[in-house]
Amino acid sequence: MRALLQKLFINRDYGLLFMGRLASQVGDGILYFALTWLVLDLTGSGTALGTLLLVSSIPGVVLAPLAGVLADMWNRKSIVVITDIVRGLVLLALGAVHAAGHLSLAMLYAATIAFSICGVLFGPAISAAIPGMVKREELTAANARNNFSRSATGIIGPALGALLLALVGYTGVFIITGICFLLSALSEMFIRFPKQELGTSQRGWEQVRAYGVNFRDGFTYVWQNSSLRGMIGYAIALNFIAAPIMSIIMPYFGKEVLQMSAEHYGLVKSAVPAGLLIGTFFVGALTQRISKERLLVGGVIGQGLGGMLIGVAAMPVVYQQLSEVTLLGSLLVPAFLIGVLNVLVNVPLQVMLQETIPDKFRGRVFGLIDGLVTMLVPVALGAFGPAVDRFAPHVLFLICSGGMAAIGVLMDRSPKLAGLYDVKMQESPRL
Repeated sequence: MRALLQKLFINRDYGLLFMGRLASQVGDGILYFALTWLVLDLTGSGTALGTLLLVSSIPGVVLAPLAGVLADMWNRKSIVVITDIVRGLVLLALGAVHAAGHLSLAMLYAATIAFSICGVLFGPAISAAIPGMVKREELTAANARNNFSRSATGIIGPALGALLLALVGYTGVFIITGICFLLSALSEMFIRFPKQELGTSQRGWEQVRAYGVNFRDGFTYVWQNSSLRGMIGYAIALNFIAAPIMSIIMPYFGKEVLQMSAEHYGLVKSAVPAGLLIGTFFVGALTQRISKERLLVGGVIGQGLGGMLIGVAAMPVVYQQLSEVTLLGSLLVPAFLIGVLNVLVNVPLQVMLQETIPDKFRGRVFGLIDGLVTMLVPVALGAFGPAVDRFAPHVLFLICSGGMAAIGVLMDRSPKLAGLYDVKMQESPRL
């Protein structure tokens, strides 16, 4: 039994981290399903939904590069535990306000901002700490398990969210998800995080100056590596056109056009994480047989083609002729394939970054990459919210997904990506 647990969790500290993230990610999945449904229930507007997602993305754009510096200067364990506690308390407060009948869109926006800020601080701290918790040869397994956790809870979250909405309503959902985050924080308190060189000895202006130097060094590290610059450029474009597909266009199409029940939409929402889950079982073997560059390009193009299949199914001339079961399948299958292909892009990419970036830069670089990659997502969400009120969903599906496939083709022809997965990273920074 002990050997089985060690194989599953790798070691004690990573196992505790895994269980803590599992609890918080279950809460995440339930929460975002409920928020999507709540905003559409209150307004019936794609613009309102897009605005909520826009608000939730702004902290990632503004703070992610800065949060990475904090992940290198401050104690990562404290960051992880405190942000989960804050998220839990925010959600419990939302539950209390909703139970009293005073919840408004403005309150949802404010809570979403607080929630997003915590997530921005949490992400770089975790990504920077994982390489110190496991051996180098265990990094792929650790990241695959992280992806497994995210995808498994992505399946459970929407399905459980739909069930909980029927059983306990929005108040119950807020309370349950708040408890999930508090349980996550409790688990993380017992983790022995790797030792790090902290930059907290300075005070006042000296600490501000040290912060600026650390930020500059992280930016320099990325800027002096053309492969990283090229990857980030493509990732920015991909996130801009891919973010609205499942965040705005799909929920609007399901609820407002097809008039789907929460249970049926929950199945559709779970299809992508189901694909992520299955993909984790194959990614390790595939990276040994197929070059990571080919997996990257093929995964991007394949996801674009999968989205285009959904666009075809969303055409009125098509979905009006299909039975309910056939239509559901025509949305589930492409979404599932998109999830599988997404793993083949993200897991090897994450491992490459963790293997090649030195620990003292890791938080800064992950934070900077997160910020740069997501900086146009709020613009996309803000633009596509009103767009779904003006244009047919199938048109938007086809435009976004076709753009993804086209970017994949450009990546295949890009000389800058040829050395992306070179572990030696020949272009070391001159700091």
